[in-house]
Amino acid sequence: MTLSLRKIFAPALLAVALVPVAMSAQAHPHDGHGGKDREQMRERMQEQRQELYQRAGIDEEKQQALDEANAELFEAMKALHDEHEARVDEILTEQEHQALKDTMREMRGERHHQRRGERGEGDADTSAQADDDDTATP
Repeated sequence: MTLSLRKIFAPALLAVALVPVAMSAQAHPHDGHGGKDREQMRERMQEQRQELYQRAGIDEEKQQALDEANAELFEAMKALHDEHEARVDEILTEQEHQALKDTMREMRGERHHQRRGERGEGDADTSAQADDDDTATP
């Protein structure tokens, strides 16, 4: 029974896992690196989906249905994201929005350095810097 559940839910789980990556790539084309990199990422994602479908034993008809469902989910999430961005733009000034983005980026970097330090990655200077950054933040 577990194997059957795995076969049933694996494509849906992959789709859900890949949506944030796809949304991120769509929303942030990396300042001009967009076209070629984005196309390569789409190709890799399609290859991964195909491998997943094959391993799970999903037939062609169901693969197409899953691809359509995933595309609908992606479009709905993109529309919701765009609506949210419009609301944020109504609430915040351009300077506040930029300050929020900058602070989020800083906090993400701090968490990244902290996680690297917990895993013992990087050199001692990097870990010490992350500790200093954490203590300096209110």
